[in-house]
Amino acid sequence: MQTAFDLVWLSAERTPDHPALVDDSSARSLTYRALIDEIETVAAGLAERGIGPLGRVATVLPGSFDHCIVLLALQRLAAVPMLLNNRLGPDDIAALLAAGDVEAAVIGPDDALARAARDSLPAGAPVLAVGGGAGEAEEYGLCRGDLSRLDPPPRPDPEDPAFVFYTSGTTGLPKGVVLAHRTTEHRIIWLSTQGGLRHGNHNRTLGFMPLSHAIGFYGVFLVTLAFGGTYYVMSRFDPAAAVEMTDRHAITYMFAVPTLYHAMTRAPQYDPEKMRSLELVLYGGGAIDSELIRHMDETWPASIRHIYGTTETMCSLYNPDPVDRPASLRPGFYSRTRAIVIGGGPGDVLGPGEEGELIIDASADTTFSGYLNRPDATAEKVRDGWYYSGDVVEVEADGDLTLRGRVDDVIRSGGENIHPEEVEAVVADHPGVAECCVIALPDSHWGQAAVACIVAAGAAPAAAELDAHCRASALAGFKRPKGYLFVDDLPRNAANKVLRRELRRIAGEAASGGAIAFSG
Repeated sequence: MQTAFDLVWLSAERTPDHPALVDDSSARSLTYRALIDEIETVAAGLAERGIGPLGRVATVLPGSFDHCIVLLALQRLAAVPMLLNNRLGPDDIAALLAAGDVEAAVIGPDDALARAARDSLPAGAPVLAVGGGAGEAEEYGLCRGDLSRLDPPPRPDPEDPAFVFYTSGTTGLPKGVVLAHRTTEHRIIWLSTQGGLRHGNHNRTLGFMPLSHAIGFYGVFLVTLAFGGTYYVMSRFDPAAAVEMTDRHAITYMFAVPTLYHAMTRAPQYDPEKMRSLELVLYGGGAIDSELIRHMDETWPASIRHIYGTTETMCSLYNPDPVDRPASLRPGFYSRTRAIVIGGGPGDVLGPGEEGELIIDASADTTFSGYLNRPDATAEKVRDGWYYSGDVVEVEADGDLTLRGRVDDVIRSGGENIHPEEVEAVVADHPGVAECCVIALPDSHWGQAAVACIVAAGAAPAAAELDAHCRASALAGFKRPKGYLFVDDLPRNAANKVLRRELRRIAGEAASGGAIAFSG
């Protein structure tokens, strides 16, 4: 078993003078030899502040150069990084720190966050601020220790916690997902077996996904260093800068949510020629627009692959050729999956043409240990050795699975099931629609009525025009929205996911006030 630090150390043994880490906001650049020296120097400083094996340390940082170093330094000590989304507010951060029994924190230069951390942590607990002082927090730049006093790397048990990541929290505070050391290697290897990423120094990766996201950490950052490549830090995502960095550094590999790729193609100076170095582009974490994936396929030289996974399971399904079938997926190297009757058990397996919930064998070494201090939530999601994903899939004739939506989001109207994502794709194709989210409202006749909540692209189109657009599409008649609500923006959480529950509340109030235009 190799820890995250071990994997990087092995790369340094193989090619000590190859560039490992390149910063975007300074002149800092480290070879693998220099990277290990920097990790150990910071680890020694953390150890002098009382941080050691199994100590829980929260990081509340963007995807910066120093964040990369801190995470590996904590792994060098066998401490447990708890990666919090730095877009969360101080109150949410404070609640997560208190609930997680955190012993120390590394934050950005934010006085309010420093106060929240001090109030939530034990008295005297280290709080370090990267990028300048913040209230009572110590300047991170001072956290450099004496290497002669640093103990050899501890050897953790495979079941010891290695990291805690957090779910997106669309229905409350995010849950901590505990990942044991046994998961680390396996969360890297699948990027070869399913992702198609080759080991070697040729890899040049753009680090534009947050390190607090499983894709950003495992699928971009750690795999690049474990495979001996060069990781180009992007401290804050900017579409125009991402295009220029891809061109300037001859980036070969990307893995991100589709939203980021879409933003890059809309950047003012975007030119497909600037993507000419790309060899492999992976996407996951959400549906991709059909026009976007076709543009990428036709104008980027890279192989494009769709990856399905969760923070809890990592990669469970994938599609090596998603251009014409972007929602179709098949089990990966570590995966054993079933589609079962919604509300059923592992034995209620469905056949071709049937829809049900995707469940995933929880015995794979990529799978989480449980939710931090939440045995109730763990028992709800892991039952009889299976992880219940909450995603609805349809079984295809060839055994592949097509993603349809979320179990909780299914709209049950007039005895039929409607998946919001399918309707959203059609409505969003109208030129007058910038964004669309379809939710359900109670209806005395239909049981539930599908309502499209829309951010207009300019002047709002009439409900009748949108209804005609849906009628002219391949969308089944019963799936057409019964009503349309125009909003200034869609409510989102810190991970940029639409808060459907909040949107249902807004739409309910609008319906009571007669603000929804019904199509009949």
